[in-house]
Amino acid sequence: MPTDGYNWFLILVAVVCTVVVVLINVYILVHFQHPEDRNQAWFPKFIVVFGLTLSVLSILLLPLDVANRASCRDSIVVSACNFALPMLELWYTVYMLMFLMIIIVVPWTLFFYEQDSDVSTFGKVINSAMWVFGAFVVIALVIGMCYGFVGFVDFPVTTLTSGLSPLNSPVMTGGVNRCILPESGEAIGYACDATSGGVPTETWSVRTTFPVYVVAVTSIFSWLLFFVFAGVGMMAIPIDAIKSFICRPRKVLAKSEYIKVATQIAEFTKGVVAEAREVQKEERGTGKTRKTRKALAKINAKLAALEEDELTLQKMYPQGEDRDVSWTVTVMGYYLHLCTGVICAVLTLMWMLHIALYMFPDPPVTSFLNAFFTEMDSAFGLFGTSSFALFCFYLIMCVIKGNTKLGLRLLLFAVYPMKLGGTLMSSFLFNVNLIMLSSIAVIQFCAQAFDGYAAETAVSEIFGGEIENLRGLGLLFKYQIFLYAFFVMALLSLIVLILTEAQNARKPRRAFESEISST
Repeated sequence: MPTDGYNWFLILVAVVCTVVVVLINVYILVHFQHPEDRNQAWFPKFIVVFGLTLSVLSILLLPLDVANRASCRDSIVVSACNFALPMLELWYTVYMLMFLMIIIVVPWTLFFYEQDSDVSTFGKVINSAMWVFGAFVVIALVIGMCYGFVGFVDFPVTTLTSGLSPLNSPVMTGGVNRCILPESGEAIGYACDATSGGVPTETWSVRTTFPVYVVAVTSIFSWLLFFVFAGVGMMAIPIDAIKSFICRPRKVLAKSEYIKVATQIAEFTKGVVAEAREVQKEERGTGKTRKTRKALAKINAKLAALEEDELTLQKMYPQGEDRDVSWTVTVMGYYLHLCTGVICAVLTLMWMLHIALYMFPDPPVTSFLNAFFTEMDSAFGLFGTSSFALFCFYLIMCVIKGNTKLGLRLLLFAVYPMKLGGTLMSSFLFNVNLIMLSSIAVIQFCAQAFDGYAAETAVSEIFGGEIENLRGLGLLFKYQIFLYAFFVMALLSLIVLILTEAQNARKPRRAFESEISST
């Protein structure tokens, strides 16, 4: 067996990427967690870090899959290669882990964490298991019934028929291969060419495997989350980063100015607290109404703005012995935000152009990013793969950004919102589950977007033509319904974010806000 496929450097890259991703996710957990969860709730924290790591690594498996395929020379048949990494087995392992995490592990941990402290540990375990088992049975029944009735793949096939003729007959020795009419023996068509016209097209139905059907059903829900979160995040990442630089604090406050601004923030906070008490009194009398809900939403917005002002004030009045160093690091951080915003804006523009020029038209206008990755590979072997990894990684970052910015909303209210320095483990677990579910659509989307560059990879075997021709569900993928929804969502998000920022700029500013942002 040839050894050209061995490339042990890929194994080292996989290990290093895993360690880096784990460290980043631990950093996210530490900075988002609520103070009440510090030094406790260790098992939910482990599940959160493991879930986020699994989501990101599932995306980074795509470029690893491409690099693993490239380790085998083009002159060698794929089936004859002895690859460094068993990518198909890795893909199935990751999908199985994600399925177990989404359906069983995370829900069980969430139920366990949210139960009253009066309940014993054994009682929490039993209650959580009962809830998860009940939900699992319902989901299994629904998927099983759907698979039993409509779990078929309908392949359009062209039927060609031909008669028989001896090899030494004039028809076979005439210099060309021809199809023979069964009845008369006369030659028609050319080389059994189905494009000659008059050839019937039929539908060949075959039952798909249950794992493929589960992946297809799961991907439907995944795409519903993906086109919302990724659509919002793709525009929010560059806009928020550039906005952070534009609205940065521009000077260090003196102690007297710091006391003055802090006093004004405290007075405004007292006013917001008084408003909240008035709304609570009204709720006790009339119950929760549309008026009280709107009032509470405004109060929450004011509190969020106050927290942001407080953080900005702390940055403008660094304390300790190295005040100058702290202020220099703060300023450098805002310039880093600007650089990040510009880079992300370019990535967003490239993604939108690739969708419009390659994925929407049939045939594509240009291969665009596929050709770009190929050219980068021709310059240096890892350039193309690294660029491919950057675009895939950016997409999952868009999902995470959209999740933290938008969250799962029911009408005007966010369910389990993510908040910097104030996110409880229940919110973490719920949103990690959403991110893991969305990552399935990210993988499918990247495999479809870069099918030219990522050809003959293990992931292309999973997301082949079987899902697109699945009875009923396949129409959503065949006509690119979710892709159009994602594109429209991204454009709408751009418009809404720009209008929102313009509206906020016209609002009258509080006195201490002017003091904070003054030069």
